[in-house]
Amino acid sequence: MQFDDVYQLMVETRFYHKTLNTNFWKDGVFDPRVREKLLSIVWDFVCSDEQCPVVDDVQLTGSLANYNYTKFSDLDVHILIDFSNINKDVDLVKKAFDGKRFVWNTRHNIMIRGHEVELYYQDTNEPHIASGLYSLMDDKWIKKPKYNPPEVDERDVIKKSSTIADSIDRIHDITNKELSPTEAKKWYNVGKKLKNKIQTMRRSGLAKHGEFAIENLAFKELRNTGKIKTLIDTIATMYDKIYSENTTPVSEHMDTLSDIVFGKDKSKHNKLDPNTKFHLGHTMRGINRKTQKFISDVHRNDGSLNTKIETLKTRPGKLACDLSDVDRIVKDYVPDLKTNPPTKENPKQLNRTKINVYYDSSKNIFYLEKV
Repeated sequence: MQFDDVYQLMVETRFYHKTLNTNFWKDGVFDPRVREKLLSIVWDFVCSDEQCPVVDDVQLTGSLANYNYTKFSDLDVHILIDFSNINKDVDLVKKAFDGKRFVWNTRHNIMIRGHEVELYYQDTNEPHIASGLYSLMDDKWIKKPKYNPPEVDERDVIKKSSTIADSIDRIHDITNKELSPTEAKKWYNVGKKLKNKIQTMRRSGLAKHGEFAIENLAFKELRNTGKIKTLIDTIATMYDKIYSENTTPVSEHMDTLSDIVFGKDKSKHNKLDPNTKFHLGHTMRGINRKTQKFISDVHRNDGSLNTKIETLKTRPGKLACDLSDVDRIVKDYVPDLKTNPPTKENPKQLNRTKINVYYDSSKNIFYLEKV
């Protein structure tokens, strides 16, 4: 046997088989026990919200109804329903069914003989193009697949998929680095561009050469080896990095503020010294306050109002404070907030606003709350 003949046999074994998957088929007949299981799953799925639409057929399609299956192939089960019988707006019905299908498939991970069960809703009036199609309801072939081994050069598949896999790995490695929001956005866009390129590549290959196109086989190689998932996760991580901030622990922030106000040696400052603007452990209010610099928020018209405080003035609620909120509270209401943090059990009120502020040590966060 010549090398090319041996190589082609290897390709056929990987991408194409001489028989249907023997885990499910025998002499062209689908295993009755698996068929019964799949139908039971379908009925539970369709009637899961106590509304059971009329099902015209339940069909098995995809590679497990053909010769091109792999160990990663799903049991693709299509549930045929006339969408127009539910609502004339079939697009709306499709969106509702897609949402239900998404929730079901994310909640359940049903494996039968090593293959995952995937459920899909399909409009009965929508043509379904497949080289292999089997009715599970009627237990018979709608379209029996023909054995026709393709000519595939696996070296082209590996070359294309490995090049893309290398790009995915390079982008993924960058997620482990400290990135500014600008840098994260740059790599987020790079990831999105690569994802769109892969999708376009696959669609183009399918349109020109069908399911055994090099582009489609390369996509399946990337999916089966987990590279597609890595890319999706990487894009999500980059998105998070765009909007995330590193927060300084409150205790460190308190020390920093104290250093700025008092200098490193805080022992020199008498906490009752009336010449000190911020008093450690002591609050000077009203007429006793040395410098009367703040104007009541009610009379402010300079656009410097704190949004969270103003919101809680109008309604009850609980809001977490960021560092700028804490600074505003220190400046206008509770000067010793950082040096003597109030607890939830013993909060401090922002003057006459009826808004309390306290520190949650378990979460390292200050909260504003109005009951």
